[in-house]
Amino acid sequence: MSPGLLVAALLAESGLCGPVTPEAPSDPAAAAPYVEVAEAEQATGDSETALIAWREVLRRDPSHAQARAALESLCQDADSPEEEAAAAALLSGLSLFERGEDEAAATAFHEALEAPELVDTASFFLGVLALREGRASEAGRFFDAAAASSDAALARRAGELRLQAAREGRVTLSVRLGSEYDSNVDLAPDGTYRQGGSADGVGTGLAELRLRPWGERGLQARVFGQYRGHLRIHDFDLAGAGGTLGWAHVGSALRLSADYGFDFLALGGAPYLSAHRLQVAARAPVGPVVLEASAAVRREDFRDDLYAGYSGWRSVARLDAEWSPAESLTLAAGWSGGLLKAYDLALGYLEHGPRAELRLRPRPGLRVVGEVGYTLRGYQAFDNPLGARREDGYFDAGAAVEWDVAANWSLQASVGWRGASSNIPELSYGRFTGGLGLVWSRGLF
Repeated sequence: MSPGLLVAALLAESGLCGPVTPEAPSDPAAAAPYVEVAEAEQATGDSETALIAWREVLRRDPSHAQARAALESLCQDADSPEEEAAAAALLSGLSLFERGEDEAAATAFHEALEAPELVDTASFFLGVLALREGRASEAGRFFDAAAASSDAALARRAGELRLQAAREGRVTLSVRLGSEYDSNVDLAPDGTYRQGGSADGVGTGLAELRLRPWGERGLQARVFGQYRGHLRIHDFDLAGAGGTLGWAHVGSALRLSADYGFDFLALGGAPYLSAHRLQVAARAPVGPVVLEASAAVRREDFRDDLYAGYSGWRSVARLDAEWSPAESLTLAAGWSGGLLKAYDLALGYLEHGPRAELRLRPRPGLRVVGEVGYTLRGYQAFDNPLGARREDGYFDAGAAVEWDVAANWSLQASVGWRGASSNIPELSYGRFTGGLGLVWSRGLF
């Protein structure tokens, strides 16, 4: 069964073979995708899914002769009262799930488990509900049942979420070890090129503990520690720790979150930066796309005298639109902007620019991400040492691949490029980075 179509089907009827309430006005074009699903499912022998799809065809195009004939044929061998009740429970659960009434939806899906033909679909959505609430081990058992489905699309998605469930929970621990190459290590905090910059290899380590007592909703907390050690330029070895504390609301469509974060960094063994951050974000579907917006303000205090002029307030905002033309492909485009109010007025700037992203899942356990963006940055005051007010441009491109090699293990590979241009020629540069990493993640509770 196709989970996307089932969730989209707002069925009000009490049974699969009952009367169909048509929409007004008739829309044959909107019915066409359901015709394809109905024919495919009926050909594989999944009559329950075929019935649901044919009913959706008739809701959108009541004069569709093929749908009426198929519905009559499939309903000739009527289900038993128990099977009909289970089918009605599944349809009710889908409608409740779509409206965000999770507790009532779970009750309906449990009733649908009584029909053997519906076990895979009901188990899938029970797994999604359990995962949403942070009950990862329970979600894994439901996804195991759904992954045995004869429907390839449902089995594939269940397999992906089963792997996700093994790595999530109310308490989650993640550890990442990796190595990188950086062609231009010696950059200022705002990315400005400094004379004498050179390439180096980097070893990285990150440990993170997440707490989500109620799953995706409610309290969200994390603490982390990180280290970046260079092979040659040890003055740029970076160690840090920090955490966030926030709250998330997950409705039937709208998702809202707000959090506070604190970071502390040491550079070359000496205190470097402490920063406080407040952030809010929202995400909601609008027609065929999903819009996501975020805004944050960050207070930065640089402890090193060399960088003290960068201390101040940094504000950022971002708006993205996502579209998924296929289950395995997501395209995104957006615009972001930032404002730095630094103690040294010549270092403050306003920047903004577009970005685009592609996310691809060619097969279960393999994820590919590509991103490009361009940022225009105008500094807000005349820089006396440089004899000009700086205007810079940054072209950024990157790609990353993540491969799940075991239940709790992933391999990551990434490459990135930044091309910086400036009206001060000596501040233009190029920077290449590339890295490999091994990640272990596990839900502890």
